[in-house]
Amino acid sequence: MSRAILLLVLSALAIVLVGCGSGESPLTPDPSPGPPGGDVATHEVGPLVVRTASASGFVAEDIPTNAQISLVALHGSTIEYLASQAMLDRIVFGYGDMSPDIWVCNLDGSHRVQLTDNAAYEFCPRWSPDGTKIAFVRGWSGQDREIMMINADGSGVYAVTNNTNKEDSPTFGPAGRRLAFERDLSGNNEIFAAFLDGSGATNLTNHASDDTEPDWSPRLDDPTILFCSARTGSGDIYEMNEDGSNQVQRTTTASAQERCPRYHPTQSRMAYDTYPDVFVRNVGSGTPYNFSASPGIQKRPCWSSDGRFICYQSDASGSADELVLEQTESPWAKFRLTHNSLWEEDPDLGGPTMQADRVLIGPPGSDWGGNDPIWASAYAGIVAFNGDGYRSFVRIGISPAHLGSLDISPLSRPAINGGGPAGVVVEATKIVNLREDAGRGREPTVWDLDPLGVTAAMLYFDPDTGKLVSVLALDDANYPSAAGSPRAAVTQRADGDRLIVEGDFSAVFDAEGRNVAPDGAARVTLGADGAVLAAQ
Repeated sequence: MSRAILLLVLSALAIVLVGCGSGESPLTPDPSPGPPGGDVATHEVGPLVVRTASASGFVAEDIPTNAQISLVALHGSTIEYLASQAMLDRIVFGYGDMSPDIWVCNLDGSHRVQLTDNAAYEFCPRWSPDGTKIAFVRGWSGQDREIMMINADGSGVYAVTNNTNKEDSPTFGPAGRRLAFERDLSGNNEIFAAFLDGSGATNLTNHASDDTEPDWSPRLDDPTILFCSARTGSGDIYEMNEDGSNQVQRTTTASAQERCPRYHPTQSRMAYDTYPDVFVRNVGSGTPYNFSASPGIQKRPCWSSDGRFICYQSDASGSADELVLEQTESPWAKFRLTHNSLWEEDPDLGGPTMQADRVLIGPPGSDWGGNDPIWASAYAGIVAFNGDGYRSFVRIGISPAHLGSLDISPLSRPAINGGGPAGVVVEATKIVNLREDAGRGREPTVWDLDPLGVTAAMLYFDPDTGKLVSVLALDDANYPSAAGSPRAAVTQRADGDRLIVEGDFSAVFDAEGRNVAPDGAARVTLGADGAVLAAQ
């Protein structure tokens, strides 16, 4: 199963790199901050991009397991850069001062590309569901604003609307064949829907108060539209069927104006702004919570297509509005994506391409938001994949003088109830430490083996998450010839849903890097996930 998963990941990556459906070349991350020199090489290993100091000698070795994850050992040449890749949304936004244009960039703010360049005021861009098109608003000086359409690569721009009315706030239907937008009917704004060529325009709302800022739901099986209305005296959020029927008030905040509602990808929640912050709540009911809670004014939120992030514009830095990306679940992290003197506004997330999701090995500050990778270089490491891609990475800390003695091999074990952990034996003249990726913006988890003079260690990985959950350091006093000898003296046996490991261990470490057997152990009990239950 392990090899099949790895092949699946490799095949999926190859398909993505051939064509991302955006009309652009794939945005593969630059493997270093500057042009490489000397005898360097860049390798693709599953969803990883690896740059090594030498073009020869590098090995990506599959470690067979019976778990739901695949393990691959990387060694043979110094790793100078290692990044995990994933299909991530891009950001489309308006950028400029008196006449902003439409731009796109990667989810981390890199690879900025200008799509339009003229003297018109262009804003409020929105991705089509398939990421191939962008709808936006264009207003020439002295003329009414119109809804425009452009391909994601900047080609093929055309006007969807072309009349004497002022249009605003386009949003695609879930099938990508129609747009909803607001239209000014002689001072009264109403929600309309039309096909992408502007035909079939239908008035969905008809009220004396303004109805504005529609957001069409992402689900084909339950097409609805959120919009804002002042019909109760203050700005509240309403929801209706896509044909305009069954208009229901969703918020009732009398003291504040709620604007820019956006559906969560599951359609169960929504984000919106209420001066001066971004709020999130269930669509049907529930108490809103302040998502941004920052100094300054935060507005115009949008979700990523997987719901992991909310992007919004903010003036918290004290200058012109900039774009901020914030994770929606633990580990909480906020990334200021832009630092420019001109306004950046109206962000929308979509049009995913293959991008660097994490920089694991590389220069300081090269991970998202200026965070540090787990280390600047690596001589060896173990990466965990599953069918969804990258799961975890462990850097093996050894000195260059000991590279010739390094051996990384699978640890065979009996099957236990629940499957059991994936195991690896790492052997070398001396293993200094192990460092594992603990998540973006977090310090790595460290297993300090240096004081023990470890020459061989048994590593157990959670079969589902790929995280390193236990490390058993073999006692070098009883195994003086490190390479190749320890595993023969260690026995493993199943005990229901537990694994009993017997041998001479100088230390036993848990998932947090703590030594739970400082006096050594001869018998260690592991759970089905590889976690240490007892050490005696």
